[in-house]
Amino acid sequence: MAMEYEVEVDGQKYQVRFFERDGQLCVTHAGGTFPVELNTPLRSKVQFAKVNGDAKRFGYHRGKDTTDIVLDGVVYSAEVRELEHVRLAAVAKRKGGGGAVDVKSPMPGMVIAINVKVGDEVKKNQSLLSLHAMKLENDIRATRDGVVKEILVKPNDVLEKGALMIKLGGIPEKQNA
Repeated sequence: MAMEYEVEVDGQKYQVRFFERDGQLCVTHAGGTFPVELNTPLRSKVQFAKVNGDAKRFGYHRGKDTTDIVLDGVVYSAEVRELEHVRLAAVAKRKGGGGAVDVKSPMPGMVIAINVKVGDEVKKNQSLLSLHAMKLENDIRATRDGVVKEILVKPNDVLEKGALMIKLGGIPEKQNA
């Protein structure tokens, strides 16, 4: 069970992977693989963690299009995308992207909140729901513009990887009056 992200800071893209090994949360990125120990509840605005024994203070704020990440007092404006969504968006572009899209759980977890309702028009990268997995809250975002056709989950549902959560349809063509 792993969570993979693409993080873009100043045009530079990084892949970050979180996973559990022998009950220990670990992170892998370009610099290597390190154990992570969280010292604060995940819903706190400021987190204290030890990465490979080195204590770090960090926090984040999700905006509409970017996420501000604060690491030891330095603010980085970043785009954070789940790697599976990056792959799905690339497939949707190749196929024309106008049809229906099934939003599936990228990992096992529990639904925390649903941020849309049936009939809502959503934009690419808009938050659809929050999923708690591997001690982290994950923001599940739309891979493209669309309309919410069906919501198949509710808060506190426990999901397996690949479980269908939301069905998105294409945005209807506007009629000229």
